[in-house]
Order: sequence, then structure tokens, then C-alpha cells
Amino acid sequence: MGTGRPFLRASRPRQLLLGATFLIFIFYLLLPHSLDSDSAFQSYSPYNPNSPHPIQFNFKEHGISAADPEKADAVKEAMRETFWRYKEAAWGMDEVRPISGGNRTSRNGWAATLVDTMTTTLVMGLEEEFLMELDYVVDKLDFDHAVDLVDPFETTIRYLGAMVSTVDLLDANFTKFKKPITKHQRDGVLAKAVYLAQKLAPGFDSPTGMIWPRINFTEGKGCREVEGERPYPDYDHATIGPARAGSNWLENYGLARLTGDKVYYENATKAWRWIEEWPGLIDGPWDIMTGAPYDKHRSWGAGHDSYYEYLIKAHILSPHDPHSAKYRDRWVTAVESTHKHLLFRGAVNAPSRSGHSYPNAPLFLHQHRNGWLLNEMGHLACFAGGNLMLGGRHLGNPSITQLGSELVETCRRSYEVTTTGIGPEYFQWQPEHQDGAYTADSEHFQRQNKELGFWITDARWMLRPETVESYFYAYRITGDKKYQQWAWEAFQAYQKAAKAKFGYAEVKDVMMEPGTNNQADVAESFWGAETLKYLYLIFCEEDVAALDEWVFSTEAHPFRIKEGKGKKGRKN
Repeated sequence: MGTGRPFLRASRPRQLLLGATFLIFIFYLLLPHSLDSDSAFQSYSPYNPNSPHPIQFNFKEHGISAADPEKADAVKEAMRETFWRYKEAAWGMDEVRPISGGNRTSRNGWAATLVDTMTTTLVMGLEEEFLMELDYVVDKLDFDHAVDLVDPFETTIRYLGAMVSTVDLLDANFTKFKKPITKHQRDGVLAKAVYLAQKLAPGFDSPTGMIWPRINFTEGKGCREVEGERPYPDYDHATIGPARAGSNWLENYGLARLTGDKVYYENATKAWRWIEEWPGLIDGPWDIMTGAPYDKHRSWGAGHDSYYEYLIKAHILSPHDPHSAKYRDRWVTAVESTHKHLLFRGAVNAPSRSGHSYPNAPLFLHQHRNGWLLNEMGHLACFAGGNLMLGGRHLGNPSITQLGSELVETCRRSYEVTTTGIGPEYFQWQPEHQDGAYTADSEHFQRQNKELGFWITDARWMLRPETVESYFYAYRITGDKKYQQWAWEAFQAYQKAAKAKFGYAEVKDVMMEPGTNNQADVAESFWGAETLKYLYLIFCEEDVAALDEWVFSTEAHPFRIKEGKGKKGRKN
């Protein structure tokens, strides 16, 4: 998933625009940058929005089926277990404590797990579970009361996106339940989405129109984080990262289409002027009062990720949008700059635990900050491989698709060398022929670098989806069964290391043996919303949520590409 978390490691507001009752999105971009003449990505096939390149591999044409029903059922059973343990111990709360059976309020007390997993139970055809979630949203969900200040980024991707996507899926008759969904239920979900969008609108009442990092729902106005949570506590103004500014478009475009109210779409495409030195790669975070960057940090990781993710997805979702070509070209220039400035191989080519050797050292996705090359990558950045494969295939550019596949392999390698078979939250490496900001400054790190090809700086696994998300795109795009195998190995590792009494728990240290003493009593909603959904889609029939018919949000909520498509789902 995308994250609005800033990159910080241990290492009178102007009046709302008339009629703007909903989100203003900082997404309409400058004139597109042309690629350098020697660009490796310049010569992609001419793009015709009336005849786009097919994204998904044609399994039927090659006489094969994408499905593995036994494995799909195993993933579905994990989702059932997740749902019923949450229902038993924490129904109506944001999260269940998977070890103790307690609960946690992490997303304002609006039943985040329940709402965020609605599209998963619907896609999987879990009728009883979905109907219980649906009834709760329609009859009990109350956005008038918020515990603590509201984070508009998380609220948009987990709550608003889930509800808009649910209506989209229902309207497409995606899953044929035995008990038909009533118009009252469908309209009730949409009404809750509209109301939430109204509550989020004051967040954009800033001098620049950029969203505040928090919203006070009681007072109806945007604000800074509480003291102690501010990323730059000594700075006078509020700041936000690119991901926070750029991860609203899909959700609000979908809402505008469902309601027929153009205000959602119009406010989601308001112009904003990016400040950058490398074409396509933007500096961040930004001062929302002046619009100027507070820091010069360029990254596809935390705080930046879903800005780039949504550029190409906006183009795919709405190819006839007047700004669609800008989104496309902006994404391509970002990939070009990334290839030039941020993609370098590591210096160590370590074998896997099984002894499998690779011809090259991993291709790592670096960051750049204030003149320093940051040789650190997080699990969150593992979405990038799948995103590059998606965009490359859509644009008919095999060089971008190949680049994405190498990043997918890098994240796979971060999994296969650990004790649990799961990749860590953060890791660092020695770049080949480059000087990185970080060095293996202990015997432990030096030993890991030799054995793993990198060293681990944060050994947790937080139930994150990004690696299997990229497996999903890679499998659906190439048809290569190795990605199914990698996904199954990951699922088995999750089952062994994360399974707990009340669901699935975070893993404390991926280099320790699995067991209850290696689990943390935390389970974020994206485990069910994203990780299990992507795993299921890798093993189910290929026409379920086909990539030429649906675009997935950063929280894995699917949106129909256009009317008349997306009709194929699953039958109970």
C-alpha cells in the first residue's frame, strides 16, 4: 500500500473554493517533460487510447489456466479465519489484537478492518461475511464521531476507497450471491461515501489548496498533527509528502462517476506546480502554506510511493481524460529519472538459502536526499516492480516491463534468504561502483551483507502486501508460473510465522524462528484488504478482476476502467 509516513529514520486559512465540498487533489501536472534522446524508454510503441496494449497475459490463447483452486481455497480460508476472529473479539473496532484477543483504535474508531476488507470478502465470494460487513456500514457506521484527529490519507484509501469500490463491484454484478443485494444496501454504502467526502473537504482549506496532514472533524477544519507526531516539530508550517498529495485521484474519480457529480473529478485534478531537478522525480515533503519543498528527498518509498503509483493508474483508468496523457508522460519521465539516478546493483551477489545462484547481484531501488545516495529500501517500495510491469505492459514498452521484473526478483530475494522466508521492513546494501550513505558498520551487518547480499536494519514484517502485490501483477502480465510458486511460498511462510489465536500477527524479526514469542499483538487492516486479496487473485481464475478491466487502488480496492467492462467476476 501507499503510505503518507514521512521519511524520518533513526536516522487565516483561505476560503474554500465555491462549491468545493469535496477533495482537491494536487495531481494535475505541468506540461509533460520530453525524454532525453538517448533514453532507454523513449521508443515505446505509439499509444492509442482507443486501442491500448492489452495488459493481461492471454492464458486461454496459450491453452493454460491461471487458476490453482486448491491454493485459492487455502487463501480464502485464511480470510475466513481473519474475519471470524475479528468478529469474535473486536467487531466494530478498528483492529483485533491477534494474540490477546483485545482491540485497538488506530483509525478513528470506524471499524477499519471491517470496512477495509469489504472488497476482499466480495471478491472472494464470502457471502455471509460480506453481508455482515455491508449491513454494518449501511446501518451503524457513523463518521460524525471520530476518536482523535483524522488522517485524510489513511481515511481516503481505507474507508472512502473501500466504499466506492464496493459500489463499483456491486454495479458490475461482480459476484452473484444467493441473496441479492438490495438497492437500499447499495445506495446506503454510496451515501456513506459521499458523506465522508464532505467531512474530508475542510482538509483542503489551505493557502495552496494542499491537504492538511490532519482534520478535526468536530470543528470541521484542517490542522497539523498533535505535538509529538509532527515530522518536523521545530518547523512553523505543516508539511506533507507526495503520497499524501497524490493518492486521492482514483477514489474521487470513482465517486464522481458513481454520483454523476463532476465536482469530485474537477477538484481531484486541480493544477499544482511541482518543483524538481530531475524530470519526473519530485522533491518532498512540501510546505502546504507556501507550496515549496521543505526537503530535497526523492524516493519511491515511504511518503512518496503512491504518488508515482497513481500516475500510470489514472491514465489506465481514464484514458480519455483531457489530462491522461500528462499523467502517462509524467510517469514515464519518473521511470527514466529513476533508471538514471536511483537504480543500481548491489556489490554482493549472495546465493539463496536453497543454494540457488543468480547471474547478477540484485537491482536495488535507492533514494536521494540532499545530495546523498541512500542505499536503503523498505518493504513498501516493493510495490514498484509490479507498478513498472503494469505501466510498461500498458504502454507497450518491454524495457520498462523488464526493469520491473528485476525489481520483483530483488524483493523475492529479500524473502528467500531470511529464516522465516519473509522479507524485512528495511534493509541496506553496498552499491556496486557507487558510494552510499550507509555502511555495514558492525560485524553483524558485515556478516549479513556477505551471506544475504544486504543487511537488515528493521527486521519486522508488518503483514505488508507489497511483495505479493508485485507477484500478482507479474503473474497476470507474463503468465509465468514461477510467480505463483513464489506467492505460495510467501503464503506458507505467513501461515507459519504470523498465525495467531485471533487471526494473524505481525512478525517481530524475520531472522528468528517462527513462534508465538516472535509475534507482535498487532494486525493492521491491510492484511485482509490487500495481502490476502492479492494472494487470492494469483490463484483464482484469470478473468476475476482482469487487469484490462479493473484498476486497483493503493489499498487494493478495484475500480472499473469504464462502463461496459468489468462484468466478469466470480459466481458462487
